[in-house]
Amino acid sequence: MAKVVYKIPALLISGTIWFLSSQSILPSPKGILRFDKVQHLLAYGVLAGTLGLWFSLKQWKKRPFRCMVWVMSIAAAYGISDEIHQAFVPGRDCNVWDWLADTLGAIIGAGLVMVRARKGAPKCFKA
Repeated sequence: MAKVVYKIPALLISGTIWFLSSQSILPSPKGILRFDKVQHLLAYGVLAGTLGLWFSLKQWKKRPFRCMVWVMSIAAAYGISDEIHQAFVPGRDCNVWDWLADTLGAIIGAGLVMVRARKGAPKCFKA
């Protein structure tokens, strides 16, 4: 049961990203977040952070680089699928720059999880 619980946050984030990508028009916040590349970076950083929970603390400590590569690869691949999905949504398009922002967010998110795991993880990591 615990293994399933750790997967729920990433599934919720990916579902939210997919739902928002299905919308023809999105409300846009003011300020720096209005720049959509920052929104992509943040969304995929959070996705990578939650995907990091799919690996145990033991795995992160034993093979941190491998865990980081898996997490950022999964998040970046999801970004590609999301951009392709947007090509079929009226008013949206498939944009390589958006995917690059997604990938940068995934790298940052996975890197932060790796650093946090190496420093001693909070209790949200499974043992």
